[in-house]
Amino acid sequence: MYQVRISYNMLEGKERECRDFLAQSLAPGLAQLGFQFSDILYTLWGNAPQILGAGIVESIQDAQAIFASDEWEGLAEELKLLTEDFKICLVKSDQELTR
Repeated sequence: MYQVRISYNMLEGKERECRDFLAQSLAPGLAQLGFQFSDILYTLWGNAPQILGAGIVESIQDAQAIFASDEWEGLAEELKLLTEDFKICLVKSDQELTR
């Protein structure tokens, strides 16, 4: 399993537009591609990205299929107009879910 992390800072004056895009376009668009956010963190202060979203994919191939798709490219282009320091990171997850 792998964790996909998407981080960015909202452009000044575009905060509301950016939040609306996340809720109305980015999250639903990614869900249609098979990726769901499990966590979205908002940094109030400190030296970290304002927004950090994360979710799990089963394999590198799953991540490649999602984040190399034309649909993702369209979403990313729109997001880049509202943000700066936009990054995607894929991290091997060694945590198993237990009950």
